[in-house]
Amino acid sequence: MTDSQNHKTYTTMPGIKLGWLTTEDLERLAKIAGRYAPPMIKITGGQRLSFLGLSPEKLEALKKELNIHDKPRHSRNRLHNVQACPGSQWCKYGSGDSLAMGEALDKLVLDRPLPYKVKVGISGCRMCCCESWVRDVGLVAEKKGWRFIFGGNAGGRPRIGDVVAENLNDDEAVSLIEKCLNFYTEQASYKTRSARFMERFGIEALKEGILE
Repeated sequence: MTDSQNHKTYTTMPGIKLGWLTTEDLERLAKIAGRYAPPMIKITGGQRLSFLGLSPEKLEALKKELNIHDKPRHSRNRLHNVQACPGSQWCKYGSGDSLAMGEALDKLVLDRPLPYKVKVGISGCRMCCCESWVRDVGLVAEKKGWRFIFGGNAGGRPRIGDVVAENLNDDEAVSLIEKCLNFYTEQASYKTRSARFMERFGIEALKEGILE
């Protein structure tokens, strides 16, 4: 393949939430793949699906067909990406309904745009399949309820998140996450990820701001 053919382009397919696909989704994706013939289709680390290597012309046509906008979700008062394991609906180890919680958080609309992208990992048991400890927002289901973790990161400067609260029911978890993210939005500088914010701000100050 020549340099001119090696198009390092990609687009993430919209409408695929929490990594789950219906048979209708698969049929739709197969038709799109047949029309646009991407060199590679990849399941990303964030449980999403990307078409890779399309020519710039094909990429723009695909984005137009699927009504894909390049503006990131965090600039529209929304979470960047929500991951969830099968949870109690589908896994014998699941203590919490990760999928229902994921849907609730994916619909969350905050007071204003976030400082930077926020990734969410929801694990239905303590085996933590969605790596909740290294996500900006992490939830881990235990017998007495959800453990809420904030400020994790799995990037070039990895960080284990801080435990904000434990033994939360579903409504309490969603409410506290919303409160935490709005507080983070108020206090953090633009383009500051939650891990760097927590390194400077500290868990005690965060708890004081959102729990008391």
